[in-house]
Amino acid sequence: MLDGKRNSRCLDFSLSIADVEHPLLSIECKYRKKISGFLKDGLKQAEKYYPDKIPVLVLKEKNMHGELIIIRLSDFQKLFEK
Repeated sequence: MLDGKRNSRCLDFSLSIADVEHPLLSIECKYRKKISGFLKDGLKQAEKYYPDKIPVLVLKEKNMHGELIIIRLSDFQKLFEK
């Protein structure tokens, strides 16, 4: 979806290369049976305020350096469309 190339995995699972090769991004993919409702609710809350804008959830843990963002992949793609 991001014009990268998925790397196949061998016995050194997640130790030597990223999940996806991409010229600009270092992409790691995680799949879970269930994602925290805290994350999904935060994104829905951002979407509720401005339905016509791209919702983004910014996360920071106490004593953490830097922040993380959660954004839908389809919205992330829109940001890079030419």
